[in-house]
This record gives sequence, C-alpha cells and structure tokens, in this order.
Amino acid sequence: MVRLPDFRYYTKWHYHVNRKQYQAPAEPWTQIYVDPTDPERLAVVPLPWGLGRVRGGDWDSSENCRSLTDNRMYEGLRQHFEEGREWEETAYHDWVAESIENEGHFRGDENLETVVEERYPAVDDLYERIREQGYRPNHGTIYDSPEGIDGIHELDPMVLVGSSGELIWTEGFHRLYVARFLGINEIPVYVLRRHAKWQRIRDRTAAVPDGEVPVTLGEYRNHPDLADVVG
Repeated sequence: MVRLPDFRYYTKWHYHVNRKQYQAPAEPWTQIYVDPTDPERLAVVPLPWGLGRVRGGDWDSSENCRSLTDNRMYEGLRQHFEEGREWEETAYHDWVAESIENEGHFRGDENLETVVEERYPAVDDLYERIREQGYRPNHGTIYDSPEGIDGIHELDPMVLVGSSGELIWTEGFHRLYVARFLGINEIPVYVLRRHAKWQRIRDRTAAVPDGEVPVTLGEYRNHPDLADVVG
C-alpha cells in the first residue's frame, strides 16, 4: 500500500535534488498532455518513490517493458466496449477470476461477486462519463491541489519517459484504454520517472536561447515533455 505522506515527501525531495543536479528540472506536479494512442509500452515501477524521479539504468529496456495492448485487461475492455460482450464473457473477467483463485484477491477484492457488482459498474460509469462529457481530469474536478487528495488512486494517470523520450505508461490503465476507445485526442498525465539520458536532453534544449530546439534535437521539437522548456 502506498502511503500518501511518503509519496508527497519523495516528490518534494526529488525536486530539491533535481534542481541542484540539472539545468531544466521539471516541476513534478505539472502535468503534460499526451495522445492516448502514442504510448506503445507499459512498465510497472514502485509508486512510493513519488513523482519526478530521475534515474539511469535499463528500466526502459525491452526486457523491462511490455506491450500496452498485449494483455487481458486491454483485450477484455476492448471485448466489452467495442464488441459489446457482457463482462463475464471477456478476457478481463477470466483474469479477475484467476487472480482471485491463485492469489486470493484482485486488487484487494477477495471475492468475484464484489468485482462484478462494484468494479465493473464503476468502469462502465467511467466510459459513459467520458463519452458524454469528454475527458475530465481528476485535477480540477476531484482536487485543486496535491494537498487536496485523499489517496494515490485519486491522481491522474502517470507515465515514465525513457532514455530516448519514449512515453511509457505506468498508472491509470482504465482511463488510457477508455480514452483510446473513445478517440480522445489528449489527456493530462503526471511524469512518475524520467531517464537520466532524457533529462540531459531537457537540459540541452533549455540551454538554447529564445526557446528554440537545437538542430541536433529537432526530432523532439513537439515532445510533450519539452513544452515547459521550449515555450
């Protein structure tokens, strides 16, 4: 379980350290806007370390990431929302049932009936709300500032930014998939972690006057995680 005080503390700590080590540290609670169809991979990393951590290594390698669409959550949601299958006839339901049988729970729920009666309707409500009202982020709807949240689950989705600038999804999968199915153009997300190599690209971009992008980094001109340094 992720303790909110720890999450806030480490988020603040990363920003303190990043300002000392880098020329263009990102404010951790500032969201970037991402096209839901852009990310192709996912990686699960620990949440307790908070937002904005800069870390090197191979955590963004092919060995440590998986396809965003090659899993039973995506397939089950697609079957339900695009093919019109009942929840109990989807790969999602099979995944839930197996998790409860083998692990004793599914995301904290210990029996299948609870998932069917509570979680499935909640996902249906999410889909209908976005379809009818458009995508409304939690920030500005549920909370106005980080101090206003009661738990990590209330935060908007999170991504990682790999060494080459690749956006890798890590939290908020239901919202991502529903946004894809409904053709939403962009959604706001937090950056949980940046690769140290990517942070150096942010620094090099910020070092160029007048908000220009260096010629050698032209491919990143429209990258969502450079909007704050390009202007």
